[in-house]
Amino acid sequence: MKRGKCAAFVLAVSVFLAACGAEETAVTTEEIVVPEMSSKDILVNSLEYLLEEETREETSGGKEKAQTDQPEKEAQTQEDESGKKEKEAVICYGKDMESGLMQETVKAEEITPDVLLGALARHNIVPLLDTKVLSLDVKEEGGKKFLYLDLSGTFREYLMTMSMEAECIIISSIANTFLTNYDADAVYITVEGETLVTSNAEYIEAVSECTPAQMLADLTAKDAEASKEL
Repeated sequence: MKRGKCAAFVLAVSVFLAACGAEETAVTTEEIVVPEMSSKDILVNSLEYLLEEETREETSGGKEKAQTDQPEKEAQTQEDESGKKEKEAVICYGKDMESGLMQETVKAEEITPDVLLGALARHNIVPLLDTKVLSLDVKEEGGKKFLYLDLSGTFREYLMTMSMEAECIIISSIANTFLTNYDADAVYITVEGETLVTSNAEYIEAVSECTPAQMLADLTAKDAEASKEL
């Protein structure tokens, strides 16, 4: 379209110059003197002006497109970065002895012991506000990976109000959750640096992955052995 305009303009100038006999004179006024300009100069300058205008419009259009595309790229980058920050954790929790443990997937920017404990608290496995993770250590022993989980004293107080069945649900839920997310073989659960002792059991040994029913059977068997020794 723009090149058609150039051709039409050139043709109009050529006709005008031919009608005037192409006589080139200087135009003089009292204040301004217009220098002589040949028909060739007029055509060249006119073409250069139109071409420069076309180039400016094309350049301007390219910049506008680049500016339009930039916010989309920035939004995409932010979305990708936010997606990379989220990680998934598996929460194991039980409600009764018959159903075993259920699983729930939660997302967080970083999977920490407090994130796991907070997710368990939403299922009443630990007190929602009081129980805290004091420390979590990971050690390799005999080709196996062990966790050393130390909790605040309120956790022991919480267990002291529970029946043996409820305690088995709580301990197995905590053990399975931490072992799954840290890919470990067993976990030692202590309270404020000391062995966890409740009205139902004494947790000297590390706890492996198990269902509440399996833990109850194991505790019952240990109690029977202890009674025989007495």
